Amino acid sequence: MNMSTAPLPPDVVIARALRAHTRTLFAMCGMALVLTLIGTGALQMAGQEWDDQRVLAGLSMLAAGQLLAIVAAVLAGVGWIGLVRRIGAPGSAETVRAVTDGVPRRQVEVTARRLALLLRVALAVAVAGVTAWVIAEPAGLIGAVVGAVLVVQVAVVIAIVRVSVLVRPRRP
Repeated sequence: MNMSTAPLPPDVVIARALRAHTRTLFAMCGMALVLTLIGTGALQMAGQEWDDQRVLAGLSMLAAGQLLAIVAAVLAGVGWIGLVRRIGAPGSAETVRAVTDGVPRRQVEVTARRLALLLRVALAVAVAGVTAWVIAEPAGLIGAVVGAVLVVQVAVVIAIVRVSVLVRPRRP
């Protein structure tokens, strides 16, 4: 039997699925933190002009991006918890049965699908946010566009994490 085609031990399969969810969780929490720092910096730079329509438009879009990053982190956490609830102690018969039934693979696939949907939502939020600001207050266009760029960056991070952490590692 070739070692490269030998099945992985059940504990390794589960550990990899848990690690993928943990990395996704940390990446998305990090994205939310980065957006917090950007927002804080923007408010500091705005100074007395913090209530200007351009600043408010940008910050509202930034807050939407932050919310999307937090939702992505929650989705990763829900996937992690869902996997932990379905497996047993390391080396147990319940763990072997869970791996045989494909529980870790399915949970990673579910999380990846959820993030794919959130990716589409993030892009829709970016477009809808700019559109709403243009209709409500045209003076906020520049701020809304800058904020929308940050929302698109959240979408890019979701896509990168989804592919590099969740989708690609499960392929042989």
